[in-house]
Amino acid sequence: MDQNTVWIYENSIGKITFAWESPHWITMFDGMSSVEVDISQSRGPRQIGATIASQSVRPRSLTLDGCLFDPVGVNRERLIDIIAPQVPATLTMVDGAESWYLDVVPEKTPEIEPGLGVQNFQLRLFAAYPYWRTTASYSVQVAGLVPMFRFPFLTGGTWWISKYSDSYFRSIENQGNVPVEFRVTFTARAALINPEFYHVDTRKRIAIKKTMVAGERILVSTAYGERGVIVTAPDGTASNGFKFLTIDSDLSMTLQPGSNLLRIDAENNREGLGVRLEAPQGVKSGV
Repeated sequence: MDQNTVWIYENSIGKITFAWESPHWITMFDGMSSVEVDISQSRGPRQIGATIASQSVRPRSLTLDGCLFDPVGVNRERLIDIIAPQVPATLTMVDGAESWYLDVVPEKTPEIEPGLGVQNFQLRLFAAYPYWRTTASYSVQVAGLVPMFRFPFLTGGTWWISKYSDSYFRSIENQGNVPVEFRVTFTARAALINPEFYHVDTRKRIAIKKTMVAGERILVSTAYGERGVIVTAPDGTASNGFKFLTIDSDLSMTLQPGSNLLRIDAENNREGLGVRLEAPQGVKSGV
């Protein structure tokens, strides 16, 4: 067991920690750093090599070998109870200041060998979404009021609590090595028509065909497992807004590794539109 790394398995039943000072150890971890990619290809007559038609990343399967210590009866029962079949869980790796997680379900519950003082076990987990996501996230104001207040605070000179951004372009950095899904929120400070969120580099967009009233919010998510549109009226009433998406809107839009240039727009009264982007700080194919 690595003294500097902590693994946490948590679900609705409870939480179990695998760490140097805990009675549960992980001694071997298979499937942590790599993913498998299915590649569809085509070949023509006399062609040298092949042409790649498409690529898709397979779900991740992880095999964990470990051991548990005295009192083996109590710790054995706890391991079996928490890593239960058909119960979704989160597997988090904490290494220093960084932490990364996967959403998993048990593919094989713990198989534990008998023993005195120490017992070895093996289990297998399945992650439908194969990429590791950082537990840290960022929330960026693409347009609208940008917070300016900072500590330490000096009262001398001119200062602002917030400042209106009149730029409709914003560069966002993806620090991971794979594309990142996100949530984008359109907020109407005044009545406006047909807001749009455009990725300049990939030429993909999310466009809403709707007249927004002051105080109305529209949340669009491209995140795995929650893709969709939610419209929240000024009185707080929420409803499904999928019907307001234009036919060329792309809910598979992501932030690419590195710098991403984004633009917001509206058909009428663009100045009344505020846009906020939320995403994990990083997503990686392996840790």
